Amino acid sequence: MSSKSSTLFTVGTLLRHAQDAGTPVRVLVSGVWLDGVIVGADGLGVILDDGNGQQVLVRLDSIVAVSFSRSAIDGDEEEAADEPGARAHWASPRKPIEAGPVSR
Repeated sequence: MSSKSSTLFTVGTLLRHAQDAGTPVRVLVSGVWLDGVIVGADGLGVILDDGNGQQVLVRLDSIVAVSFSRSAIDGDEEEAADEPGARAHWASPRKPIEAGPVSR
């Protein structure tokens, strides 16, 4: 394995991409999958809205896995060019949602 380059994928990185795209996500917390669209996020947690009037706040350090539709994130380049303000998620100037210090 080469040490010349590395990529670190985090829960926060994936959640930021999903938030930017406005796509629904599934997060695994304590063995339970929670579904929703990210309506708010900071360095410690995200707020998911299920679309039925329910919202849940999830701490980033409690999330074991994140699932979302890749096609909803990647989209079609031609389709994205037609949408105002659309951009590829890999070109996003926004930084990942990072978990802050947590005391136990």
